[in-house]
Amino acid sequence: MVGGVIHIRARASLDLTSCKPEKKKKRKSTKAEYVSKTCFFYAISDGDKRCYTEADRTKGYGVQSIPDPETVTFTQVFINGVLQPSTLYRINKGEIIIISKDVPDKGVPIIVQSIRIYKRRLGRG
Repeated sequence: MVGGVIHIRARASLDLTSCKPEKKKKRKSTKAEYVSKTCFFYAISDGDKRCYTEADRTKGYGVQSIPDPETVTFTQVFINGVLQPSTLYRINKGEIIIISKDVPDKGVPIIVQSIRIYKRRLGRG
């Protein structure tokens, strides 16, 4: 270093003119949206039963059903307002079977919520 001046050699500049931008491929797309459908089932425990069917539903809560678990995205079960792990129950079309060691006390609400999320086509765009 002489006289406090630092000499830096310039790098060769990159030639960006040779890079051609890729052409975007035109794709025919189908517009769609995701929608969901939720089904509920409400029952009151009698203190003895482990199996509840759609016939045991609590009246006055509108249309209720327990759909086939193969047709829904996921299912949640609440007993006395507490979300239950899936190891404590089994769901079949139209019924819930409680397989825990204990049976819910008499008067305890049992709620099954089944949610199906699917893609609905809107048409060609």
